[in-house]
Amino acid sequence: MKRSRYVLYAGIALLTAVALELWQRSKRRPITPDTRSGALAPPAAPIEKLAPAVVSPPLPAGMQRRLTLPLLGAALVLALLGQAVFTEGPDSPNLSTGVALFSIAIVLFTVAAAWAGVAVETAETWRASERHSQVEPTREPKVDESQPVFTSLRRQPRRIALLGAVALLTIILLDLLRADPSLPSYTLPFLLWLSAIGLYIRAVVPWPLPTRPHTGSWLKAHWPHFLILAAIVWAAFALRVWNIEGIPPTLGGDEGTFGLESIRTFTGEIRNPFTTGWLSVPTMSFYFNSLTIRMLGQTVFALRLPWALVGTLTVVIVFQLVRRLTGAALALMAAALLATYHFHIHFSRLGVNNAADPLLIALVLYLLYRAYDERSVLEWALCGVAVGVAQYFYFGARFAPVLVGAMIVYFVARDGRHFLRVHGGGIVIMAGAAIVAGAPMIQFAIRYPQDYNARVNQISIFQTGWLQRAQELTGQDEVSILLDQLRRAALAFNVYPDRTSWYGSPRPLFDNATGVLFLLGLGYATLRLGDRRLFPMVAWWWGAMILGGALTQGPPSSQRLVTLGPPAVFFVALALLKIGQILRSVWDAWTPHIFALYLIPSMLVIIIASVQWYFVEFTPLRLYGDLNGAVATEMATYMRDRLSPEWRIYFFGPPRMYIAFGSIPYIAPDVQGVDISEPLTAPLDPAIVQPDKNAAFVFLPERLGELEWVRKTFPNGALEEIPSSWNGDPIQAFVVYRVQIPSTQ
Repeated sequence: MKRSRYVLYAGIALLTAVALELWQRSKRRPITPDTRSGALAPPAAPIEKLAPAVVSPPLPAGMQRRLTLPLLGAALVLALLGQAVFTEGPDSPNLSTGVALFSIAIVLFTVAAAWAGVAVETAETWRASERHSQVEPTREPKVDESQPVFTSLRRQPRRIALLGAVALLTIILLDLLRADPSLPSYTLPFLLWLSAIGLYIRAVVPWPLPTRPHTGSWLKAHWPHFLILAAIVWAAFALRVWNIEGIPPTLGGDEGTFGLESIRTFTGEIRNPFTTGWLSVPTMSFYFNSLTIRMLGQTVFALRLPWALVGTLTVVIVFQLVRRLTGAALALMAAALLATYHFHIHFSRLGVNNAADPLLIALVLYLLYRAYDERSVLEWALCGVAVGVAQYFYFGARFAPVLVGAMIVYFVARDGRHFLRVHGGGIVIMAGAAIVAGAPMIQFAIRYPQDYNARVNQISIFQTGWLQRAQELTGQDEVSILLDQLRRAALAFNVYPDRTSWYGSPRPLFDNATGVLFLLGLGYATLRLGDRRLFPMVAWWWGAMILGGALTQGPPSSQRLVTLGPPAVFFVALALLKIGQILRSVWDAWTPHIFALYLIPSMLVIIIASVQWYFVEFTPLRLYGDLNGAVATEMATYMRDRLSPEWRIYFFGPPRMYIAFGSIPYIAPDVQGVDISEPLTAPLDPAIVQPDKNAAFVFLPERLGELEWVRKTFPNGALEEIPSSWNGDPIQAFVVYRVQIPSTQ
């Protein structure tokens, strides 16, 4: 058995080597642009200087054309076989075979795309053909690349004065935040923070700003794209807001606690927006969430609404990012897939700040590429502000400065000194903006590193000592354990289901068909690291997957992988588009109408399957929030709807659950509760029951036997069983024994 497997691996390795050699040879021949109607044609004149092509094709053009389709077919067959192996489950001994099959499929797919002469649709492509097709908005005027973007400040005393004011405001702000005891109000520090950011932008950005096209003229020229995008955004909003208080049906304990922390910001218990609170979450997130709770009341709808809006806005920003990187066609596809992606929909419907991660990362990359493309000081500054603001939300957004740093290193490696000469000043401006915007949290991290990194210290495989313990328990070496961690995190979309109750999906994050497209697109983009229009998505996915997945305990944990949603759907769209472009390059009858008949139904199948999975199949299972979350939600709803403030709960739930479980006080704030921690072995002492309110004794199933001891003390109560469901099965959530206390009547 082992020998046959080794033979398979050897054959795959040999095929990979041959395919790579053919691909490398094919890159030596010039690519003839496909300019037929409807094609995503290459630019009429190259934007970047390319080395002269060597006209020595290893194979005749006709032979390459004939072999392209078989290569594509082989790639798809091998990918389907690999996914079939993956469907055997996480415990299958054949996972390495599936990985090998996908590896060769990715190489063949990439070679087929290269032979087809299909380059990734770039922003320059659209701009070059704009005067003919009018498919892209007009960009700002380009700046001469030979001129640095950052003008010397020595001749600009007004800017020096403004930067001095920024420094002074920041120093005052940081000094106020160090005050002991803490300030009674942090309105002044917050205004100083906003003022410092605004003055910094005013100081570094030349004014007046370049004029932009009138919105009306842009809409007139590009109304089809605008209408499609508007439909996608409205669909994204509807899928995230419709019945948001009931889907998911469980209000998780962390959601409830997040809401309670948000309420504390306007009751005066939390006054400082530049610190951390519960679970080391930056308190700025609580202030943001409190806006809707203040306006709409302490409801599930008000708690979840801000993050539904954040999720919808993410679709818009991802569209802008992908359009900037690769063009409008792929941008619309990625936006549509993200708008309907069940994983992103789910976290956009939760009352926690995880959904902010993909928005902030996409925004940072979008502004970075605008700055890179347009040589715009304003975009460099805004990118820095976005990096700084990201530090005030979920921990995953701390990946933003890491990703920006990786992009700068990539640009330097790719463009050399030219990049630093043209953009060096912009990088300095961006760094300054990030420091100004993030200064309060940077100071907090320096003064209280344990508090700032508390969550990281709890989940990292290094800080917790988990890696060393795993070596001792399994007897494996460090490399083997790290590779296992990497495999589990990387295959979260194809093999491994979520290991937490944050999502709790019993299947991977993509279905089989979408998973095939995802790995083909990811592999294709990864093999094209030299393409600066694909690299940011590659760096985003691999970086966040490693830092938020492989290097944390228990991968895949969905709440730490939320940021992977946008790049994941981008790779799905990329593969889908590539397949159509390859077919078009070898099939003369493949007209734009046929292309549309291929692309639109394919997209609809993926979209419908994703939406159906979340709303029709997954939601009734009620897996999110685990069993305790489901019971707590039912209990809190009962307390809110069936009991009044004249009642007090006596909860026989510990040690499994306590009355302070986050969902309960958030949903039912007006009903008080008391935990009965010690099991009853005799009739209940009546002194435990306070006479000022009626008593409702709530029993979880495992403590239901103590009901008889309560009945011996209060024999005239009313008994009620409350059913619920979890994991798709009906359960007995709890039992209520209500007693009217005479002194309250």
